[in-house]
Amino acid sequence: MNKSYKTAALIVVGIVLVLLSGVFFPYDDNEAATNPTQTVAAAMSVTVINSSAEPYVKDIVLRGYTESLRSVSLKSQLKGRISALPVEKGMRVSKGDIICSIDVEDREANYAESIAIVTQRELEHKASAELFKKGHRSETQHSSAKALLDTAIARASRSKVNLDNTQIRAPFDGIINDRPIEIGDYMKEGEVCALIMEEDPFLIVADISENQISQAKIGQEAHAILQGGRRIEGKIRYVSSIADKSTRTFRVELEIPNPNSDIREGITAELFLRGDEVPAQKISAATLVLEDNGLVGVRVVDQDNQVQFRETEILGNHENGIWVTAIPSEYKIITEGHEFVSAGENVNPVLAAN
Repeated sequence: MNKSYKTAALIVVGIVLVLLSGVFFPYDDNEAATNPTQTVAAAMSVTVINSSAEPYVKDIVLRGYTESLRSVSLKSQLKGRISALPVEKGMRVSKGDIICSIDVEDREANYAESIAIVTQRELEHKASAELFKKGHRSETQHSSAKALLDTAIARASRSKVNLDNTQIRAPFDGIINDRPIEIGDYMKEGEVCALIMEEDPFLIVADISENQISQAKIGQEAHAILQGGRRIEGKIRYVSSIADKSTRTFRVELEIPNPNSDIREGITAELFLRGDEVPAQKISAATLVLEDNGLVGVRVVDQDNQVQFRETEILGNHENGIWVTAIPSEYKIITEGHEFVSAGENVNPVLAAN
């Protein structure tokens, strides 16, 4: 029994103490309102930087390839058998070098004969002129002598052209990329003797979209990166005025020097054109976030210290991070802690140390 009385007494004492605590330690509603940290959890601190736009020129990058400025198929202008081939495929030649020789046959004799006839007609015309001057020859007879001379000269010219055409020569400095004939082959008019390609200068050819065509201008300085990382400077020499009907793109040609003839045709290259100047922000790549809907951007703090998501576009790289489209100046960009907060949440922004 004594034990039961002791337990009951302890319970009574506890109840009295609880009641008395409200008298000696009353709850102050005003204090709770002015000091909310005693009733709710403190806002999370995040590190931020000020949004400050800078001018940035975004390069337009086009996928392209190398191409020779001139590549010509050397064709025969007459029929005949190949008598000599002074150059081999892959050899470099200079303008005027003989590439293919066709047997002259009787063309040289025909030319010599035509020259002799011209000499004869000149003497006849000279004599006719003297007689006409003295009145011993009519104007019709004199005109006939002049016509015979002109005909002889024309025939001699044709003979000379035919004789010259037996030697197919290089129209410019270049390299013989192909030579599909051999000595003894019989060539017809229009058949290909060789393919010559000019090596300096060279071209970088690419296609540009209709949205970017206004930023490509003839004479504009640009550069290209060849397969393997080689960078070459040049100028835009051609911008097509007609779009490709299937791709809706325009051809752009960058002319580049090739003094050592070490650039080959058909090599993959990237063409970089200078684009328009736009405002941009430099940030660390780690600052970017990917939303559930697939949008890429940054988390920012507005003037009410509330988190928001701002979509942004990556414009390019710099030594310590990336360039993105400018964030409005009224926001602060969260650089640390953005993984632990979400849009609409209140935070305590702490400006990053410089």
